[in-house]
Amino acid sequence: MSTAEPTDAGQQRGQDTHFWVLSVDKPGMACATRTGTYTPPPGSTRASAYREIYEYVTAGDPYLRGATVVFFSLEPNQL
Repeated sequence: MSTAEPTDAGQQRGQDTHFWVLSVDKPGMACATRTGTYTPPPGSTRASAYREIYEYVTAGDPYLRGATVVFFSLEPNQL
């Protein structure tokens, strides 16, 4: 996950931090819901964030590799 923040407030910043929820299911084997925060680097897209988050979640558990996504949400974390 990208979490780097510029150290100089005057530098060009990427997007702000986002909160994500991802639920996956592999019928008969495993299911999981994970949450976290993600700070996309400049030029990132929602699709690239989804792929990075999916890889992060499924790489941590061999049973989840190739699991079907049943829910995904990526929203700005700022209230």
